[in-house]
Amino acid sequence: MIYLIGGPPRVGKSTLAWMLLDREGLPGCPTDALVSMLQRAAPEHGVRHGTHSDKAVLAQPFLIEFIRAAAEALDDSDPQDGYVVEGDIVTPAAATAAADVGMPLTSVFLGNTKLTPEHLRAAPDWLEGADDTTYREIAAWVRDQSAALRKACTAGGHVYIELGTGYTQGIERAYSALLERTWPSSASTLPRGSV
Repeated sequence: MIYLIGGPPRVGKSTLAWMLLDREGLPGCPTDALVSMLQRAAPEHGVRHGTHSDKAVLAQPFLIEFIRAAAEALDDSDPQDGYVVEGDIVTPAAATAAADVGMPLTSVFLGNTKLTPEHLRAAPDWLEGADDTTYREIAAWVRDQSAALRKACTAGGHVYIELGTGYTQGIERAYSALLERTWPSSASTLPRGSV
């Protein structure tokens, strides 16, 4: 099983991936590694780090192939075998595309429509040296991206977890959703939209 975790920066994707490693022994890879590789080795594709709007769209074909390679490496005889892929280029569209070609996956999308500049400052090294205006702008951008993600998840039948109303409880709900849900093969029996 491939476990996809998507959402904008600083909403808890890596925390959730670490929970899956710690509790379930599931290895994984942040998509930042894929973006870095493409930015350095194939800059002509335009995939690069940052908050630009086309990042996920440009990266999607490469992400789908990465997911395919991870799925092909799974041990089909072991139903517990899995791999976690998390990052801001994991989108509902990418999850749908991967599922449409038969990849065994489950997905959850995290957002925080209440993120504040103070929450961002709590993460050392992220935006280090940035001024107050930058923190306000990035927090607003994450809130906007979270709202758009929630809408896309609702439209596409993907699970969206809002972390702005209770981070710890939200992360636990996301963890449970990933382990309980296979999408879309059993979609007719599963709830759609936000959790």
